[in-house]
This record gives sequence, C-alpha cells and structure tokens, in this order.
Amino acid sequence: MKIKGDKVKDNKPLLSGRLYRLDESRTVIFEERETGDVVNIIFTIGNHQYGIYGNEYKPPFIDDKGGKKADILVLVVDDKRRSFCSWVLDVKKSVGGEDVICHLVEQLIQSVKHKRAITTYLEEYEEEQHIGYITRDLQRDRIQETICKKREYLDKEKANIKGMPALIGMEAHLSLLKEEAKLRLISAFQNDCIETGGRTYKIEGYISREQNGKFVYDLEAAC
Repeated sequence: MKIKGDKVKDNKPLLSGRLYRLDESRTVIFEERETGDVVNIIFTIGNHQYGIYGNEYKPPFIDDKGGKKADILVLVVDDKRRSFCSWVLDVKKSVGGEDVICHLVEQLIQSVKHKRAITTYLEEYEEEQHIGYITRDLQRDRIQETICKKREYLDKEKANIKGMPALIGMEAHLSLLKEEAKLRLISAFQNDCIETGGRTYKIEGYISREQNGKFVYDLEAAC
C-alpha cells in the first residue's frame, strides 16, 4: 500500500504540517526559522521507490495544543524489496542544556509515534530507523556535568527526607521522583539513547558546518 502526499513543485514553498511525496531523486531544503540553519535532504529515489517528506508533521487527528513534533520526517520506501528507511530529526542550535535535552527527547518520542501512524500500513516491510538531531554544537561535557550535579543533589535530598514529617516528606519524595526521571532521561541521552514505552532506541547526532555564513548539513536519504 503506497503512502500519499502532495507533489513537490519548484515554484511553491513546502508547508509545515503537510506530507509530500517524491517519485524521483531531488533535494529538499529545510531551513530552521529561528536560527536559519539549513538541512539539505538529498533524496535518491531508485526504481520501485518513493520518498515522503514532512516538516513539523503530525497526523491531523492529533490536537494542536501540546502536540510536539520534530522538524524533519523522511521516508524512503522500496516496494520491490519491501523495506523502507526512516528519519525523525530535530534541528537545534546547541544541545547541552537540561531543558533543551528534555524538550528534544519529548519531540523525538512524539514524532516517532507520528511516524508509526503513517507506517502502520508498511508493517510487513523491514525498517531501517534513524532518530536524532542536527546541531552546530553538541556539549557533551556540559551534559555530564548536569548528570553529576543532579546525582549529588538527589543523594543529598534523599538523606534530608528521612528527618522530615510524613506529609512534608511525601511531597518532597514526589518532587525527587520527577528529578530522578529527568536524570534517567539525560543519562540515556548522554549514552545516545531515548527510552519510551518500555523500549530503548538509539539516537544519532549530526553536526552541521558553516558554509557561506550559514550552518548547513547534507542528509543523504536513500534506501
């Protein structure tokens, strides 16, 4: 069963929230609105293949309020070999801060679900999956420092809870559970993983490079 999408036309901009279908090789350009960072998505489409592209896509049956989505969704489907490759990617200026990582992981998890809503009709096809982010600056040392500080904080607060009255101690314990969840998320991210629904997925980090005053990454989309 083939996935439908709008046709990419040279004289028309690609709209966010829409799916586009490509039946021949071409390059689709994504530009991040806030930073101007560019991703050139180089589709290589062979015989019996087609591509799907979406920018900030989510299925129309998902409420706009609170519906997180990643910047880029790409599929290249091979009907003859009954296989497809997928990319769910978000573009960030830098990746290192706690809030950025938590938001990024939530975007990726939600967009993997959005992708599944599309590819459920390809359930008999074999998938090569890519989940990740494109950034100018991946700050590994900053992430590790956050992990160490959060572990120290949790150890200290757990010791303090033992001497608190029961009600206050319960409230403090619930707060610590949230911080422990953040620690697990950030630690998994540092190990290039995200966890959701009892499953662990590998994530990939791509580093953009400056070209003519803009930061650019070339993504090869082929199957």
